[in-house]
Amino acid sequence: MTPGRTTVVLYRTIHSAPLMVSIALASLEARVVHAHGPALHGEQGEDVASTIEALAEAHDKEVRLWDGDAPVDAAGVDRLAAEVTAGLLVVEWQPRMVGGEQDLARQVLEAPPCDVLLVRPGSLARLESVTVGVGPGPNAPLAAAVGQRLGLAFDLDVQALRGVDDESEVENAQYLCAELMPDAEARVEVGRDVVNLLVEAADASGLLALGASEDLPLDRLGVRTVGTRLAYRADATIIVGRSEP
Repeated sequence: MTPGRTTVVLYRTIHSAPLMVSIALASLEARVVHAHGPALHGEQGEDVASTIEALAEAHDKEVRLWDGDAPVDAAGVDRLAAEVTAGLLVVEWQPRMVGGEQDLARQVLEAPPCDVLLVRPGSLARLESVTVGVGPGPNAPLAAAVGQRLGLAFDLDVQALRGVDDESEVENAQYLCAELMPDAEARVEVGRDVVNLLVEAADASGLLALGASEDLPLDRLGVRTVGTRLAYRADATIIVGRSEP
């Protein structure tokens, strides 16, 4: 993440806009957030706009709402990111949906114009703590940084979680957790199915962040097979990060 550059939020529904903006405000040191999505009509839209305004004030940052104006394809996202010099793109991820939004999120993750967070929004009231799924891949530092920033912003405990196949890998896993997240509690689980482990962690904490996997084919959204199954099964906010290539 590059401090000082703007952040772009692409929300899919007005209900998710406040949470998406909250994550954007907490995840980067940018002074300005551009939020694009459906128009905020009527009393409900006014309430959402007022909530976002209050969030911006609380974080001492500027949020520019471009409701009713959002890119519909990856080329549009690239143009928008270039136009505002985006350092972070926060995209709503709804794997249950079929059609443009899901395809757009997958395309953005595959060829990001800057650092990208795909967010399957849950509820702010659901947040108990933050769990970061730690791995050795190139996107792990982004997930770790976002998880730690969110913990500070929401005043939540943060845990680094790593699953390994056998006891011989525990020491290296503990070292990896300490290297990426020195101030977080480290939890290493042995012999657990990775999907079950992450779903359990998401259910318990309410917020799970992890890096997109680079060693699996892009045939699934998020962290491919793991990310899609998590999105179907975990009642929590799930964030999948990929760093700018």
